[in-house]
Amino acid sequence: MFGRKSLVFCTVLLLLAAVLSGQGSAASRFVSGTPLIPPVPPGTPSPKDPIITKASLSLLGDSSKTLPLREEFFVTLFSGSGMRKVTADLYYPRDGVPAGSLNVYVETGVQVSQQVISTLVSEFEGTIRPVINQYFGTESDIDNNGQITLLITALDSSSIGGYFDSRNQYSSQWVANSNEREMIYINSLMLDFGIDGVLQTLAHEFTHLVQWNYNWNYAASNVWFTEGIAMYANYLVGKVTGKTNYWDFSTIDAYLAEYDTISLTDWQQRYGDYGAAYAFMIYLSEHYSPGHLKSLFQDPRSDRMEALRDYLAGYGIETESLLADWAVANAFDLSEGRYGYADLSLGLPMSRLPSLSGDMLTLPPWTVHYYRLSGSADGAAVRLVGQPGLAARLVAKQVDGRTTVQEFKKGADGELYCQSSSGGGGVELILVAANTGERQQVKVSLEMPTPGPEESLETALLPDLLVPGRYTVLVKTDGGLDGPPVIEVSGIRGGRRLAVAQAWPDEGLYVAEAFDVGTVGTGPVLVTVTGKKGGKEVTAKQTFQL
Repeated sequence: MFGRKSLVFCTVLLLLAAVLSGQGSAASRFVSGTPLIPPVPPGTPSPKDPIITKASLSLLGDSSKTLPLREEFFVTLFSGSGMRKVTADLYYPRDGVPAGSLNVYVETGVQVSQQVISTLVSEFEGTIRPVINQYFGTESDIDNNGQITLLITALDSSSIGGYFDSRNQYSSQWVANSNEREMIYINSLMLDFGIDGVLQTLAHEFTHLVQWNYNWNYAASNVWFTEGIAMYANYLVGKVTGKTNYWDFSTIDAYLAEYDTISLTDWQQRYGDYGAAYAFMIYLSEHYSPGHLKSLFQDPRSDRMEALRDYLAGYGIETESLLADWAVANAFDLSEGRYGYADLSLGLPMSRLPSLSGDMLTLPPWTVHYYRLSGSADGAAVRLVGQPGLAARLVAKQVDGRTTVQEFKKGADGELYCQSSSGGGGVELILVAANTGERQQVKVSLEMPTPGPEESLETALLPDLLVPGRYTVLVKTDGGLDGPPVIEVSGIRGGRRLAVAQAWPDEGLYVAEAFDVGTVGTGPVLVTVTGKKGGKEVTAKQTFQL
């Protein structure tokens, strides 16, 4: 598993290699052409129907059938409309006898080295396909030959890296210009920028091919999900195999550079749109998907948002809360709990966050926004009045470098309220607002905080059931603390400070390292716990009998 520091080190090495070689993923901002492909008309006979397949597809065969050494294919025109027909030569397998699941054709006149072809085939067969098949699912086989065609061709676009065309999955009797096979296209222009980008495109478009076998509803409202999951496929391949050359987070950097103009779900085919969907899927997989999103990927429903809501319900979280938590992780990337990433190192400089101006905010659907607030020495209270879909977090950057996050509590008539005792003295307060509903105007009120009930800590002394004479301390508080508490035990023979061995900050649970009864002696033992919540110190003292 890759930690934060190892990822940064690997990233530095990859960037250095790119500079020295003139190659690398940052050399050009390629995106997938799949969102631009016209959809197959509703009601088109499905090639999954075995009767229709046997009656219509012209390429039915088996994996031992000799492949043509030269063949013609239809290729989409992106600069205009329609398609063109290209002639391509078989580069793998050279003798035309299938040797695996991938057959590689190259448009006649395009120069590709045999080393590149060998790398593409070996990586696909040994890395990409096994991982995607295991964690997402398997591709279709409409022509009954167990083969996938990869065509490297000169696309008429300098920004499209490759694409998957679902029209090829249907008979040409019903869909004009279908190549009648499982097929992936890669723009030959990508070869000028190094093999890593080509491999990333291959994994991305192969994921689209696999997705078609489960639920290919490429409606405008679903593009964000389908592209996000295909972006995530490269992260997954790198995560599982340790090959971080499949990782390219430049789209995420592009999203963070323009986060206030990009909606997660309103797809505009920008580089940052890919980054938003990519970061969201990584966050979702880290915090809510031990199965690497497989159940979401294979969910048969056409409405991907409905599937996501039901999926999250199993974790007891709503989409607006997820969006707000994700927004905090993107801007602050905290090391514990749900406000950070394991393998990404993200963040927004405070100088890029605008100060709150006026008392009204405009939040488009599925967007996140950040605002710096002016607080007093006694803290600040924030009241938001909006519509369904609104969620918010209050972030406090403390003078000692710590960052704390508080949730807003729901009130009547769409009101959200949060107050922080942190304020003044250099403490910076940031309002994080997220909206999963319709475009809405949100009224913001800054108020003086009101005294609330004293925060309390609960402590318990637990015996080690396996080792007699050993104990540990359990600490519990509602909503968690700003950081790990200080835990001390003392008795007739002395005392010691105990380190926190395990912590679940979101649940407010902390478990100290175990200690021997000989350290403090038998008899009364005093447990003292000190921590901070919302910048305010809280302390608990309790005596136990050993």
